[in-house]
Amino acid sequence: MAKIVLNPRVPNRIRKIDFRQYANGSATDTHELTRWYENGDLIILSNYRFQAGREVFHRVPFPNKREKNKLILTLDEARHGEAPRDDEWAAALENLEATDVSTEEFRETVRQANDELLRLSDQLFPHYRYSKRFCIYNLTEMLAHNMHFDSPQHAADFTQLRAFVNIDTFPRIWRIGGTLEEMVGDCYHSADLKKTIGKHPRMFSRQTTLSAFGDRYESGAHPYPMHSIAFQPGEVWFLNPNMLAHEVVYGRRIMDGVFLFEASGLQNPKRFYPAIVDRLHRKHLGPLQHCWRRWRSHEWLQALRRRLANARLRPPT
Repeated sequence: MAKIVLNPRVPNRIRKIDFRQYANGSATDTHELTRWYENGDLIILSNYRFQAGREVFHRVPFPNKREKNKLILTLDEARHGEAPRDDEWAAALENLEATDVSTEEFRETVRQANDELLRLSDQLFPHYRYSKRFCIYNLTEMLAHNMHFDSPQHAADFTQLRAFVNIDTFPRIWRIGGTLEEMVGDCYHSADLKKTIGKHPRMFSRQTTLSAFGDRYESGAHPYPMHSIAFQPGEVWFLNPNMLAHEVVYGRRIMDGVFLFEASGLQNPKRFYPAIVDRLHRKHLGPLQHCWRRWRSHEWLQALRRRLANARLRPPT
């Protein structure tokens, strides 16, 4: 089980759940688990150890090179929503040359690991219906990735189920802090977050991260309290990382499930990320100023302004 050091100055949003109770659980259990996830809680499974592939993956030391350290590896288009990515498979297989793992063994290992993660997620969250199911492998050493909120490109169009698996033989050490709502309460005006109205919602979380915590290299530079967690080998946890500040202190091999679905599939549609961002703007600006800034930010209005300005600059004919 994960080793956890709780900080009494931070609300405890860590939910340790018994896999045996919640897998294929009752409607009440499923509703409760989904509510925790959609509210941004960290869910850690007890009485479960991920098995598929761990013995093979720890024999594959991927280099820490940009565009080769996080690879989407799938083999089944029907289950994952897209065809296998040949360029990412090529990068993965290139790294087998210095190991005793064959191409066939690695492909079969990835197939088994993907299947286990998809099966596990379906047992716990059976009502979600996905457009894409990405299984991402990061088999590189990571050290001190500062506290942050994720800001994915898909946040404007899809919500997500995020699952993490420690497929290494060594613990993966995280810290977690406040929720997006809490951190925005501290920095909305100092971070000038109103300027992100009308932009991609990822800009909101990026600006919040930079204002509250600094960039990825400023680990420990800002005095926010946090909990510390050591996820053991084979441990599985679920978290929407857009919603809870988190930091990777140390880790090597991890499998990351990014399963995308429409906002209408949420148990609570108000927990769609763009809707949360919009509510935070309205809360901190007030209804009138929020409405005015949203109106001013519309692209059609910006285009109309440009056309009018150009018309004024043209000489009379």
